Amino acid sequence: MAELILYMGPSGCGKTTSLRNLNPKETIIITPNGKSLPFPVKPGDYVKGKNLLTTNELDMLNPTITLISKDKPEIKYIIVEDFTHYFTARILSQTFLNRNTGNEAFQRWTDFGASVYQALFLNSSVWRDNLYIIILHHTDIKEDGSIGFKSAGKLLDNTIDIPSYFNYVFHGVIEQTEAGANYLIQTNRDTIRQAKTPYGLFPTLRIPNDLQAILTRINDYKQGKLKITF
Repeated sequence: MAELILYMGPSGCGKTTSLRNLNPKETIIITPNGKSLPFPVKPGDYVKGKNLLTTNELDMLNPTITLISKDKPEIKYIIVEDFTHYFTARILSQTFLNRNTGNEAFQRWTDFGASVYQALFLNSSVWRDNLYIIILHHTDIKEDGSIGFKSAGKLLDNTIDIPSYFNYVFHGVIEQTEAGANYLIQTNRDTIRQAKTPYGLFPTLRIPNDLQAILTRINDYKQGKLKITF
């Protein structure tokens, strides 16, 4: 089964920039908006229609990931960028807006929740073991004052609880220092930010914003290469 990783944080915290050290030959980025990558890219590294795919259709994510898992064994990393924007595209679509009366007004949210769940988890048990799927997502402030997964309603928060399906949930953090902004990733929960990783995987609460370094360490952890003291 593929490893699913959630990296969430506010806009501008460096989520997409964390991809900069991934090998483009082993990576496919799926984006809902086709915006340019926020780091230097050599010609041919990320090519539209090849390893940079654009669709804002939520229901296209799962079949696309399934196809890559089956037909592209050279791909190790699938990035779903700006997952939040898939919510926006669905909720602001004319089809969704037209379902605004009677039972349809309620059913459209149930259908939306089902689409979100299926996009990430339908067929996930058959995705190959050496595949990492990284979901980049925005955050918002929850009722208890914590900062976590930005949803489009209580159905996703209370019924599905998307982060509970991930073993690895990272949270982007910007620390202001005298030298300027420092972009980091939080590896476990504190009193404010929601995050989680397996015991002993990371020795510190916050680490550099480098997804390749994180994936390398996760792979070493899973293979028993790290010395962990319980």
